[in-house]
Amino acid sequence: MTAAVTDIATRRAPSVIGQITQDDGQRFYLIGSGDDALRLWSVTTAIGVVFKEGLVRWAASLAADAAFAELPTVVAASRRKACGNTYNRCYEKHGRQTRCERCACGDCKECVRKFIANRHYAEKSRRADEGKAVHDAIEWWALHGQLPAVDEQIRPYIRSFLAFVKEYGLTPDSFLMSEAVGVNRAEGYAGTLDCVIRFDARASDAAADLVARVLAITVEQAVAEGRTVDLIVDFKTREKELGDRGPEFWAEQALQVTAYRRVETVQIKGTDVEVPMPATDGGMLVQLRPDGATPRLVVTDDLSYAAFLAALNLYRWFVDFGTAAVSVRSFPLPKPEKKATPGKAAAKPAATKATAPAKSAPAKKTAAARRTTAPARTVAERVLGTPPGTLATSGAGLRDDEIPF
Repeated sequence: MTAAVTDIATRRAPSVIGQITQDDGQRFYLIGSGDDALRLWSVTTAIGVVFKEGLVRWAASLAADAAFAELPTVVAASRRKACGNTYNRCYEKHGRQTRCERCACGDCKECVRKFIANRHYAEKSRRADEGKAVHDAIEWWALHGQLPAVDEQIRPYIRSFLAFVKEYGLTPDSFLMSEAVGVNRAEGYAGTLDCVIRFDARASDAAADLVARVLAITVEQAVAEGRTVDLIVDFKTREKELGDRGPEFWAEQALQVTAYRRVETVQIKGTDVEVPMPATDGGMLVQLRPDGATPRLVVTDDLSYAAFLAALNLYRWFVDFGTAAVSVRSFPLPKPEKKATPGKAAAKPAATKATAPAKSAPAKKTAAARRTTAPARTVAERVLGTPPGTLATSGAGLRDDEIPF
C-alpha cells in the first residue's frame, strides 16, 4: 500500500486473522480472536450462490474430454465389479501413499466414473493455483517495481500484464493499493481486493480514453485538464486465447467488484492497522490471456450493490436456515396437555399484588411516522432478523436429528 492510502487517518483494529475455508468449500474471514471474533462471509463465497451456466458447461466438457482420453480404461472398468470402496476416505488416516483393504481400487466402473465426474475439481484447483501465482507476481511488481522469478506456466499471463501496464502508461506508483483485505462490518462480508489503480489521462491514449469514459467527458477535456480516475481493478486469468467468441466477461464478476468498492475499511497487509476505504471512481476487470489483455469497465452502482446484497443474504439463508426449511422436525406435532389427577384438590391461585391503574395507551403512529422514526437496519437484519457476524457456518450440512427444533 502506498503513501496515497497510508496518509489517511489510521486506527488500530482487531486484526483479520485470515481466510478460513471449511471442508464444504465455504470461506469466511475472522476478525479478532477468541469468542469475540467476528466471522464475515467472503465475497466470492457469497457470489457462489449465483448460478453460472458457463461453469456447468465447462465441467461437462472436461468430463467428456477425460472420458475420451481414458477410453481404454473406461472400457475395461465397465467389465469390472464395483469394489465397494469408491467413496471411502481412509487415506485421511494413513495418507495417500499407503493402501489398505478399505482403499478404492481406482479401476472398477464406479471408481472410474467418480474420477471422470470429478475431473473439474482437479482442473479448478490447478487454475486457482495459477491465478494466485499471477496475483502474487503483480503485487510484487507494484511494491518493488520489478518482477520476481516466475514459473514457465504463468509467464504468458505476466507478459500480458506488462503489455497492459505499458498501454495505459502505468507505473508501480499508479497502484494505490494491492492485495488488501476490505471489510464491511455493517453488512457482514469481507474480501481481498486485487488493487486500486490511478489512471492518468496524460499517460497514454488508452488512458485518456478510459478517463473520458469514466468521467463522461471528452478525451480532449480529460487530457487538457490532466484528469485522473481511481478504479478498483480485478485481474482474471483465462487459459484460452481470444478466439472468435471474444473475451467473455460474466455478470457476477461485476457484483464482486461492486462489493469491494463498498467496503468500509481496508487492512494494511501484514499489520492490524485499518484505514477507511478511499473513494474510487468505479471498477474494472482485466482479463489476462496468453495472447494479450482485455480491460472492461463494469457497472458498480447502487443497483449492482443491492444485487450483491441479495446474493449475500440468499447464501446466508441457505447456510443458516436451508436445512431446517425442508426438515420434518420443523413442524413438530404438539403434545396433548396433561389432565389434572382425580382426587387432588385444584391448586389455589397465587395471591396477586395490587397493581397501579393502567395508563392510557399512546396514540398509534402513522405509517409515515414509523418510517421516519424507526432505527435504520441493514439488509442482513431486515431479511434474516439477526445481526451480521452471527452466522452459523455449517447449518446447510445439518441432518434432521441435529436440528434443535
